[in-house]
Amino acid sequence: MASKYLLSCLSVMLLSACASTPPGAVLEREIAGVSSQPPMFVNGYRDGCQSGLSAGGNTTFQYAKNLQNANNPQYKLGWEDGFRICQSRQVQRNNQRNSYDGFNSPWFPRTGVTIGVQL
Repeated sequence: MASKYLLSCLSVMLLSACASTPPGAVLEREIAGVSSQPPMFVNGYRDGCQSGLSAGGNTTFQYAKNLQNANNPQYKLGWEDGFRICQSRQVQRNNQRNSYDGFNSPWFPRTGVTIGVQL
């Protein structure tokens, strides 16, 4: 009995450790492809990406926009690109997560074998 409890606790801890990525690491991964752009574009992209992740449903992030730079063409372009791309990626991740049926994953490959009664 105690070993079942210990095993389930360890499983939960391992799964929770794998599932959580620090917000800073998520954002750095999202903006990695634009680091060669001008600094004002990168700043806009970073803010737009945070806003897009938030709008896409990631509650770790919040809307961000530097109003002093909002009219700068490079910042504005970066912000719009970052928002659109990061929101789209977040929505896609949410859809993949929500479509998981418990057996449609790499850990439970489909074998074509049916056990029990098909409804």
